[in-house]
Amino acid sequence: MARYFSYIFLCFLIIGCKSSEERALKRNNPPSWVKSTPVNIDYYVGVYSIQKTSSDYREKAKRGALENLASEISVNISAESVLKTLETGGDFNQEYEQNIRIKSSEEIEGYELVGVWEDENEYWVCYRLSKIKYAQIKKDRIEKALTLGKDFFRRSKENHDKNNYHDAFILSIKSLESVSKYLDQPLKTVIDGKEVCFATEVMSYTQEMVSEITIIPSKTEYDVLLGDYLKEEDVYFLVKNSDGVFLSQIPLKCQYKAVFFKNYNIQSDEFGRAGVSLGKIKQSKKEQYVIANLDFEELTENQTKDKIVLKLLNYIPMKTGKIKINVTPPKIFIESNEKEFGKRKKPSLTLTAKQVLISRGFQVVSSKSEADLIMLI
Repeated sequence: MARYFSYIFLCFLIIGCKSSEERALKRNNPPSWVKSTPVNIDYYVGVYSIQKTSSDYREKAKRGALENLASEISVNISAESVLKTLETGGDFNQEYEQNIRIKSSEEIEGYELVGVWEDENEYWVCYRLSKIKYAQIKKDRIEKALTLGKDFFRRSKENHDKNNYHDAFILSIKSLESVSKYLDQPLKTVIDGKEVCFATEVMSYTQEMVSEITIIPSKTEYDVLLGDYLKEEDVYFLVKNSDGVFLSQIPLKCQYKAVFFKNYNIQSDEFGRAGVSLGKIKQSKKEQYVIANLDFEELTENQTKDKIVLKLLNYIPMKTGKIKINVTPPKIFIESNEKEFGKRKKPSLTLTAKQVLISRGFQVVSSKSEADLIMLI
């Protein structure tokens, strides 16, 4: 009898273990969203799986699911947006869309966890975000960004009215930076009682400020001898607006073009004057140039690291000033007094010196009265 009861107990034990195992397998069956990412007209959905090979696989899976969710949110560039108004190129628009998607995955909110699933090898995460909720969040963010941007823009116009172009430019840049995540939108708002597309309005105003600036060279041409010195007092530019007001703190990027190029970063002083110290003129090219451009890059890079804003501002035509430098080689008379063992001898170095001087762009003359310089051998 005891043997009989032992047999029955063993059967129940086997059956119990088997049903527990079946229940565990059933409980670990993958949900439908593991088999295929669901399509839902009311939600954006992000699903991501990862191999359980690292200690932080859970965090990586969550991050991947959010990135996939963000990629579901399409970026549609409105025909009324500043990107369309400026007729920016396809590459620029593509870069903008990619940049916005990256930022969206970093800043996305309002999502909810649908579930997680794992087996021995993989870990899965599924998130979803209500499209209605996302639209409201985005609307609130745009309103907040516009409020900040409009404040910067108002201050920019106030500084412009005071002829403080330096701060006016900086505040315009900050107003664009405030709304840079939404440049694909019209950003319609009211300014001075008129409905405008905000980013387009700021760009137009900034371009208008640039168009008012003139860069006037101290002289259009300089005639110099090779070896002369040109200081800031000799070569400079005056920066004015269309009303003739001299503008201070306006950065200029100068390029000295001769045989070799050299760049100078200068800034106008309180009298609107920005000088370039070229030093000794060593390059023998007959026609050389100093070209000054409004250095908008200096203004922008010191105020924003937003690549989209920086590229957008490149569409504004820049102002230029130009100085021509006519370089004349000095006339040289060679006077030779060569001796060998204390006795005068026929000059043998004169011919060599003459050839070297000519090759360096100098003129060799036969009379002292014609010469700018005298070479003694």
